[in-house]
Amino acid sequence: MSNRRTTRLDALEARLTGPKRIALFGHRNVGKTTLLAMFYRQAAGGRVPGVRLAAADAPSAEYLAEKIAQIESGQATTGTLAETELNLRLYHGPARFELIVKDYQGEHVTLGTDEPIQEFFAGCDAVLLCLDPEGSTDPAERRRRQQEIEGLLERYIERSEDLSTDRPVALLLTKFDRVLAREGATAEPTVDGGSPFSEAFVEKLVDQQYGMTRHALRQHAPDGVIFAVSSFGAGSTGNRPPSEIHPLGLEGPLGWVAEQLEARDRSQMEWLWDLAPNDLPRLHRCLTAYEKRYPRSNRTYEFRDRLKQLERRRKLRRLGKLAAAGAAVVSLAVGYDFWGYQTASAFERDPGNSAAAVADRWSGWLTHHHALPFLMPSYAREAANKKAEWTVKASDVQVAAGTIAPDLDARLAGIRDQVPQLAPAIRKVEQARELVRHDDRWKDVYAQANSLEAVDQPETALAALDAFLREFPDTTRRPDVLKLAQSLKETLTTRRTAAERRVVDDLARSESLPNASLAELIDRSRRFLDEHAESPYRSEVQNRLDDYVRKQDESDIGRAREYSARQPTNFATRIERYQEYLKAHQAGGLFISEAVEARDRVLREWDAYSYRQAYDHALAHPDDVAEVARRLRDYLRDHAGGRFADDAKTYLDWWDKISVPGEYRVTLRRGEVGEGVGKYLSGGGPDLGVTIEVGGVVHGPSPIIHNSYRPIWDSTFPRPIVWKFGDPITVRVIDYDWSASELAVFHSRQGDPLAMRILAGTIKLASGGATSLTFSSDFAVPTLTRPD
Repeated sequence: MSNRRTTRLDALEARLTGPKRIALFGHRNVGKTTLLAMFYRQAAGGRVPGVRLAAADAPSAEYLAEKIAQIESGQATTGTLAETELNLRLYHGPARFELIVKDYQGEHVTLGTDEPIQEFFAGCDAVLLCLDPEGSTDPAERRRRQQEIEGLLERYIERSEDLSTDRPVALLLTKFDRVLAREGATAEPTVDGGSPFSEAFVEKLVDQQYGMTRHALRQHAPDGVIFAVSSFGAGSTGNRPPSEIHPLGLEGPLGWVAEQLEARDRSQMEWLWDLAPNDLPRLHRCLTAYEKRYPRSNRTYEFRDRLKQLERRRKLRRLGKLAAAGAAVVSLAVGYDFWGYQTASAFERDPGNSAAAVADRWSGWLTHHHALPFLMPSYAREAANKKAEWTVKASDVQVAAGTIAPDLDARLAGIRDQVPQLAPAIRKVEQARELVRHDDRWKDVYAQANSLEAVDQPETALAALDAFLREFPDTTRRPDVLKLAQSLKETLTTRRTAAERRVVDDLARSESLPNASLAELIDRSRRFLDEHAESPYRSEVQNRLDDYVRKQDESDIGRAREYSARQPTNFATRIERYQEYLKAHQAGGLFISEAVEARDRVLREWDAYSYRQAYDHALAHPDDVAEVARRLRDYLRDHAGGRFADDAKTYLDWWDKISVPGEYRVTLRRGEVGEGVGKYLSGGGPDLGVTIEVGGVVHGPSPIIHNSYRPIWDSTFPRPIVWKFGDPITVRVIDYDWSASELAVFHSRQGDPLAMRILAGTIKLASGGATSLTFSSDFAVPTLTRPD
């Protein structure tokens, strides 16, 4: 295939499989950007029947959203300053098109310019030519606009082969609402839902104002159409949209573009089939793209059937060629195999050839003729039998000569399974080989039993003799083997007894040393008993082992006792010492019960000792609650399940509660003041009330008891008293007879962290004579249990 033809097919495939490029051609201020934004607004919002337009990526969506927002807010539209590529999707019925549209500066299409947008126009799939009938009224200006269109059409015609534009072209008359306003026509749709203006009117307007463009489209784009559209509808002023936007005619161009693209794709698929009917990969790629774009099109099924028929015809042609080639190969293989069989048979008949050589010849023939079992099965079976027969004969010769191959047993086993009739011959070879192996093995064992090595290590020679008898239980050499073994065993027994005596004597010498390690002596004794189960010195070593174990037991418990007496308050270490004894003697010790009882006793002593540290401090320093709490936390850390754990937890909960502000209910029970206390002319006695001040907050006064020196209130302050650890408390007794006057004041002791205690009993006030008050409250200091 020539390069030109390949390039042409590649371009055609790119148009069929790639996105569709739509050119929106027009000069500045013709309304391209506004028209593009309104196309998206109407089609995306369901205002164009049968058509939906969607943004394919975020940049495109943001660009169009910005333009639509500007229009809907009533702002005047501005010209485009930069070229912007928009990726869109057009849905028309069941079809889906990937579109690329570019928005650009209108001056870039001026005659004589060579901007990048011109390259995009050259490769587009459909063209929408935009002209503004209400633009300039200067004939020269209108002619320049038509010449710009003329230049674009001429570039298309130069590349075509039939003097056509080779792509769908439509003429869009933009801002047509102004034409209707000028002509006095209405912009409302007709009764049947059609266009508010007639086709004849539009044709006449185009002929009058754009005759050059109209004539060019008739000549070179006979399928082209004319659309009169308005992005805003009636009421716009300049580039500013009206308050209510009612676009006109936008449904026509979108539907026309979808229909023309589908018709062009069908035509190009037929053209591709004519140009490359045998290029199956290319046809498959293009058809896959066509099916994705038009999933329910009847032409899709037709193209798929054509492609399947083409694939079947190609497969049949290939199968025919393969069959012919296979027949030729089979004929050559049969001749080659027959010639090889005759050559091997002649080699077998030659008496000068050895059995091994004949076996190799038959083996080589079978190896180099792979198709033999399929083409000549009888010859293959006969050759395999001959190979097995001569292999057995060659093995017999090798055994007799003493040159046995390492894999002889495996080869003979395979031949026995393959050719059962050779079993007697194979058994004869195996018997001869076993006799040779027996004699060689006996020579080695006999030489080892009579060597100098057997003098130093008789057990090795004994093991070799034992292995020989196991390997050859029916050997004729059994009496010789037993005689040699008896001699070696006597030597081995004498040496072993002497060695064991030396070990026992060495153990006794080690025992007599001043700093002998009992653990080492125990380990050596146990190792001797494990390794010399039949030793005559076993009972002696066992007695020594029992003595070592007893001494070790007494030494270990003695260390634990001595440490416990020397360090009575190191409870954790005392427990650890007894625990070490229990671990070391877990298999059984003389003092297991004592160690367990001592460990439990130390644990109880530790529990009481730790708790007593907190208890004694609480008795000596009842106000030092923080230190008592710290010591109780230390107690719980080491004795979470101790005897005093509940008391410790209760105290710590109380400490946590008073460390932060908390609410307490206080009840004023009764009081007493001196007989001389009170105001002159006060009647039968003072009118008494009580206030409590905590942290700057005053509670009360309590209910006022009139004319009494021994008032009984039994009244609870309505507001809870809010107090935390360290807050001072002040109690005041006030006489409300005639006017409020303070009779007595009580201040909690300076630095008293538990001032709340005064509100849970009877207090005597610092001033006021014999004045006293009795309170009750839900505040209480927890009591710690006295340790034993």
